[in-house]
Amino acid sequence: MRLTIPVMIHLLAAALLGVTSPASAVELAPLPKVTSPRLYVFDCGTLVYNKPEDYNLKRDEVKDSNMGVTCYLVVHPKGMLIYDTGLNDRLVGRPLYENVIDGYGQIKFNTLSGQLADIGVTPSNIDYLVLSHYHWDHVGNAADFAGSTWLVYKGDRDRMFSKESRAYPWFSQYSALEHSKTMLLSSDHDVFGDGTVIVIATPGHTEGHCSLMVRLKNSGPVVLSGDLYHYAEERDLNRMPEEEKTSGTVQSRQKVEELLRRTGAKLWIGHSMEFFRTVRKSPAWYD
Repeated sequence: MRLTIPVMIHLLAAALLGVTSPASAVELAPLPKVTSPRLYVFDCGTLVYNKPEDYNLKRDEVKDSNMGVTCYLVVHPKGMLIYDTGLNDRLVGRPLYENVIDGYGQIKFNTLSGQLADIGVTPSNIDYLVLSHYHWDHVGNAADFAGSTWLVYKGDRDRMFSKESRAYPWFSQYSALEHSKTMLLSSDHDVFGDGTVIVIATPGHTEGHCSLMVRLKNSGPVVLSGDLYHYAEERDLNRMPEEEKTSGTVQSRQKVEELLRRTGAKLWIGHSMEFFRTVRKSPAWYD
């Protein structure tokens, strides 16, 4: 767990006095209480990458070819939802050369569990888990939320527990979800029944890929786009991976762009390094 300065001082004092501190002593932050949705953004790692050609972009067409990895917590008066779980927490402190998958180097400085604890939240407090899709940089800590209700599209769930996927080295990071309480989705889904948090079906990157719309009282509506886009330049230049031109991404992008026009929502591209650098991160929030 990533400890705050007051917690470290408390533990150091206890150690010097020879006192064993109970676990409750480090839970300094109260659980968030809200009257309208609140959105937290977590730093869930960084991907070191230098091949934007995979996304039909030239190197000189992107400002930064590396990618941020973001996770999000929605705190609603009726419950909490986490969207994506990032790179696995065990990567914290490990050298880059140990953790390269498909040409993507993985770096992580903060645990998701520690960032949640900083605001008084544990995985057991999370009512709903939504994964934008099943790729390894989005499911790294999914098993921590096996006690939540998992909202997922059938295509992705079937793929996650296929024979092929069970052989993946990262299968264990989400395998516990196989026995989670699960709600299979087939279309857009209003999570809390009041139109403020909506899972949006955006297939293409994977069969069951989804985005998330959150309507915030003061900040306005935002759409968390998962891997609908990786780079802002994909959107600006109308580019995408070659294989996604016929997999549904074209239609899903059109759907989201129409949603943005209709609602005035902002699009958050979680892998964009420009977004990753400038977005307000937990323990701050958007409401």
